[in-house]
Amino acid sequence: MRFNLHLPLRYGTGKMPVPQEFKLSVGSRGWASCPPLKNLLQILQLFSFHKLWPISAIGLFSLTLLISLFLSIHSPGTPAAQKPRILAFSALQRRDSEVRNNLFVVNTNGARRQLAPNIDVSYRLVWSPNGYRLAFVSGDTDIYTVKADGSGLTKQFAGESCKAANFKIVWFSNSQKLVFARSCDGFTSDSPGSQSLYTSDTLGIKGSKLVRNWELGGRPAKTEISSVFYISPDGQQVAFVKDQNIYKMNADGSGMTKLTNSPGDYTSASELVWSPDHTKIAFLFGAYPKQQIYTINADGSNIKNFTNNPQNEVYSGQLFWSPDSSRIVYYGGKAGDLSGEKQDIYLLDINRGTAKNLTQKPGNYNELSWSPDGQLIAFLAGDFNNKKLYTINAKGDQLNQLAPRLELSGIFELAWSSDSQQIAFAFNEIQGDKSNLYVINRDGSALTKLTNDKDLNASNPVWQPQ
Repeated sequence: MRFNLHLPLRYGTGKMPVPQEFKLSVGSRGWASCPPLKNLLQILQLFSFHKLWPISAIGLFSLTLLISLFLSIHSPGTPAAQKPRILAFSALQRRDSEVRNNLFVVNTNGARRQLAPNIDVSYRLVWSPNGYRLAFVSGDTDIYTVKADGSGLTKQFAGESCKAANFKIVWFSNSQKLVFARSCDGFTSDSPGSQSLYTSDTLGIKGSKLVRNWELGGRPAKTEISSVFYISPDGQQVAFVKDQNIYKMNADGSGMTKLTNSPGDYTSASELVWSPDHTKIAFLFGAYPKQQIYTINADGSNIKNFTNNPQNEVYSGQLFWSPDSSRIVYYGGKAGDLSGEKQDIYLLDINRGTAKNLTQKPGNYNELSWSPDGQLIAFLAGDFNNKKLYTINAKGDQLNQLAPRLELSGIFELAWSSDSQQIAFAFNEIQGDKSNLYVINRDGSALTKLTNDKDLNASNPVWQPQ
């Protein structure tokens, strides 16, 4: 910002030389670019002479107003306090003879609020990208949305009971629309199951639309589809296996495209995992247990085998993209290790085509989770009753244990805050036969318990986007 104040000083005082025009300029450097205080005092002294009283009255008032305005705009003021981070979670609670899984949000300073108090929450808590609303499943049949302050509770979908029901929910990037897939088991039953895809404009049940409903499984087996629907992170596309090949289509059912031309069982050992930038899909392909890691572009081009090492096995088939879509971490083990007790964490660089062993210590690892800034990977190591929380950087040379005082129990369900500064997790208190929710800083400091004695089992921590 720059303004100039021109003061016509046509009269001399007889005591100091006065220029014909004095220019006061305040530029982009702020107050530091103004004249020194003694010069301003000299200017004000010019207005004290009776010969300049008509000009001095107006000029002094104008100068004072401009200086006051400038200082009010550019003064640093009091720094705003950091906004507390908000975490959504579910907690099983007992009320009289009734036990219900309730939905809560809690600040990291401990203040909490119950959302949807009369609804039994199942799982799948999903924040909208703008952080205004939560979508969640109730009773394995219904989907609701609710605002972060507890208002606007709306049933988006009402379904019927089915065997082994499972939902996947993704918000569109505009935070106004949902796409969700519902799976009803067909793999362990004589009767076929189903895979259904829906969209909802979040205006209530009437706003939900069935896009596809395909049967699978049963005896004889239905072959319309042989996997669940895998939804892209932006909600715009879905991938699935049909006729022993990978297909994709738009969330509205249009644009169905066959991506692969090599028939095989693409999902018996892994999921189809979309990259965060929704341009690639990672998967395992090959004869068990020698599957190798592949990626393919979302348009079907550039299919690549990145591991191509039959001596190593990709244990459990779980693949985890880095936030920038350039790397994948996974569990790898030596040939013959089908138990997963001698695995390591590997990092695959998509651009270089190289895989690196990060942990260099065979053991039992799980709960891999990238920090949103891509700098750290959190994970658990240890047996069921003694899981420890660790972070490691992408180079593999900085390994840190977090929360070491939580001993002889199980940590599970890791969740990074959106600014990558904290990790929330559930902790199974064996002695009390309950689980509590904790949060800890990424450097291991400030371990804080967020749940209370009324919470029998807390789970599903999900940070509100910031």
